[in-house]
Amino acid sequence: SALETSLSTESLDESLSIYCKLAHLTELVLDTSTEHLRSYSVNLTLYWYEQLKTVIDSGMEKILNLIEFPYVHKMSSNHLSELFDTNRDKLKEELKYLLKLHLPNHIKHDDVQPRLRFIGWKPIPLVIQMLLKGFITRFNFHFYGKQKTNDRRKPEWYLNQIVSWILDHDYFLTEQLQPLINEFSDVSPINVKVEFIRGLIELIIVKLDSQITSILIDTSLFTHYIEEILIFSQRLFEKDIDYPYNLPNCMNLLCDEIVFEKWFQVEQDVSRTKLDKIFQSPTAHQSVYERMLERAPDEIKISECAETFLTLLHAMEDRYRHVPYPSCSLRLFSLQLDLFDEFLRDLKFSLNIEQQDIDPLSKHFCSILNSVVYIADVIQQWKNRSHYQRLQYLYDEYKVFIKKYGTDNLDEENLNMIQIDSTLAQQFDLIQLNKENNFVTASIFDHLLEQYRDEEETDCNIIVNHIVSLLKTKSRRYINEKWSTMPNPKDYFNMSISPSAIDILLELQTIFSNLSINLVKNVSNEIRARVTMEFDEYLFNWIVNDHTFNEGGASQFLFDINRGWSRIANDHVSQLFNKCRESALLLTMPIGSALLLVDALQQELSIKSLSNVSSKDSLVSSPLPSALHEMGIHHLSEFGAGQVLQRRLDLTNC
Repeated sequence: SALETSLSTESLDESLSIYCKLAHLTELVLDTSTEHLRSYSVNLTLYWYEQLKTVIDSGMEKILNLIEFPYVHKMSSNHLSELFDTNRDKLKEELKYLLKLHLPNHIKHDDVQPRLRFIGWKPIPLVIQMLLKGFITRFNFHFYGKQKTNDRRKPEWYLNQIVSWILDHDYFLTEQLQPLINEFSDVSPINVKVEFIRGLIELIIVKLDSQITSILIDTSLFTHYIEEILIFSQRLFEKDIDYPYNLPNCMNLLCDEIVFEKWFQVEQDVSRTKLDKIFQSPTAHQSVYERMLERAPDEIKISECAETFLTLLHAMEDRYRHVPYPSCSLRLFSLQLDLFDEFLRDLKFSLNIEQQDIDPLSKHFCSILNSVVYIADVIQQWKNRSHYQRLQYLYDEYKVFIKKYGTDNLDEENLNMIQIDSTLAQQFDLIQLNKENNFVTASIFDHLLEQYRDEEETDCNIIVNHIVSLLKTKSRRYINEKWSTMPNPKDYFNMSISPSAIDILLELQTIFSNLSINLVKNVSNEIRARVTMEFDEYLFNWIVNDHTFNEGGASQFLFDINRGWSRIANDHVSQLFNKCRESALLLTMPIGSALLLVDALQQELSIKSLSNVSSKDSLVSSPLPSALHEMGIHHLSEFGAGQVLQRRLDLTNC
């Protein structure tokens, strides 16, 4: 034949030209109904492909030997550059032949390993196969057979060797070989370094596949392999190697159905075991940054259990961040959501030890509340992180997909659950890997966030109600002071806070001080504000609305408010005793001004009555008249202010 003749005369250009025509004819008869012709053309093409490959391989091997490739021994960069420059033209000639020789797309070659037929994997270009021959020989020598380096317990040995080979040959691949290949404009572009790395990854996958059965039955060994493969995969994505995220790598093998089920089970078992241990620690609810907090008391109080839990979640996220298949990512994400649920349940359980309620003001209770708040804040941040936005997008896509192709309905009641149908997973992955992701806010966290915020609100209510209840009990004597018969303030050399109020003030000051130490700042401030407002309402109802005041009683009440109640709060909440403070101002204003204000309020109420607008429904329901504004009264309505003024004995006697 013509090919035989050209090969015998070592005319490779002519041989490749004839081969290309043969390959084209094979594609033309692809759709023929004559099975024999189709089979014959394929076999003939494969035969001559192998013949030409053998000839070109021989020439390429000679050139690689001349430039001393692969670089398995330390040599100076000047020496290697000199070798390359000397043999550059010869190398280019051999590259020309390699780049022209390829099989038609419809012909599958035996070079492709069965394990490599996962989603997205393509055969390694022939030119890269030639470069890899020396590495394959060395890899097989060291990591197969009876060599000491072939230790099943040490996958890191061959993983690290692959990384070294990539780094050692980076300059040759990117600065010498790549520009040379780029000169061939008539062939499909090849990223030499990326394809070289893919070829080395093939070695790893084939090696792992040969051991996978024995690895799967040894959980501790399997866990070690997972860790090492993840470290290796992360290393590939670092800047000095820069392997593309979207190309297949060793992670694809971990997503094989049987392997992934084992991985998922290990993740589930390990994470739940660690979660149990978190709360077994005697220091679970202590701050992990206590020393720092002593220097900066306004810092966020992060408990050991919350910090350890988030470390667990971050480690899990790092492990599956670059999982190539969406269905696998969603399943591991679902495990994270389950852990959030379990952590909240454990926190709630910690509030009730041996069926005995914990003191709401204790450091233990406050630490649990801090943990709830901290985790809720983290969830809020995660909603806008790109990693979780991508997962939200994939979950939304999966819901659409399963409604179209699935038989089971999604669990709409369990909003945190993501259940993946394994029989449809690969079909879903194929669709998503060929689509462009549009990230959206991770609303799947909304239900989870609501649960944590509800628990935060519940715990805050418990603390507020407990404090207010204590204050009500301690304030009975103060409430029942004889406000209508107290001495005139002019009879005192210096006024002082009512003795019956001192115990309450000291109690409240101690409580607020402890809250500021034990609780995160914004929660502490919120509780202080709520307690102050509720106790203000209580004092207003049981003192102002239930007693009459002479001049001495009114002055004493105003003094207690200004020097006592308002000072127990920080500056920014000191005005939250608003009703009592404004009532005291009305009770102590000069009698002439009080009479004028009463008249002004009565006129205002009469006008509103004529307009069929009742101001009695709410003490703060209507806009305040200018007369009250001028007096600094902003939280009492006209009706409320009028009721307070009626508690003055000097006005009732007029």
